Amino acid sequence: MASTTPFRSGTRLAEIRHTPAQVRVITAAFGLFAEYGVAGTSLQMIADAMGVTKAAVYHQFKTKDEIVIATADHELVTLEAAVENAEAAPSRVEARRVLLLQLVDFSVRNRAQVRAWQGDPAMMRVLAKHEPFSGLTKRMFALLADDDSDTDWSIPAAMLAAAITAVGQPALAALDPEVLRQRVFHYACRLLDLHD
Repeated sequence: MASTTPFRSGTRLAEIRHTPAQVRVITAAFGLFAEYGVAGTSLQMIADAMGVTKAAVYHQFKTKDEIVIATADHELVTLEAAVENAEAAPSRVEARRVLLLQLVDFSVRNRAQVRAWQGDPAMMRVLAKHEPFSGLTKRMFALLADDDSDTDWSIPAAMLAAAITAVGQPALAALDPEVLRQRVFHYACRLLDLHD
């Protein structure tokens, strides 16, 4: 089994290291997950996409869940950096703006993958149990929620997530990325009563 930097509580996703062979598996799996979903992607399909045997894939990762987690960790590094930038902002309002702008930018740049992940119950099942994903999600919502309010943020948070991940909708595929970025950021700011 190829070595990888294991996740320990408190480890930044950016510190997790995968071998070059593992990165090839992650890259192949990522494309297949976006196209067929996690449940619709077999280890044999990943191996075929790489031009290797299934045993070669097993040599890098023991299970498909491990591949799902590695794929998510690889992609979530960008979101982790966005959260860290927002947490360093001088005010709560600025933190929200910084985070929203980076979340929207990430979603627009990765339209197909965001849509695939958002609508994939198998992906969400695996990630819900993955501490780095749940921890990052909690940090994001802590930045977006209003600590001084008794408001239940579950509805605005769900609406915000839906607004941002809507960038993957087929009806928006032909829209210029910069226009899409500006419009989604505008609507996301409105959901949080921020001026864009």
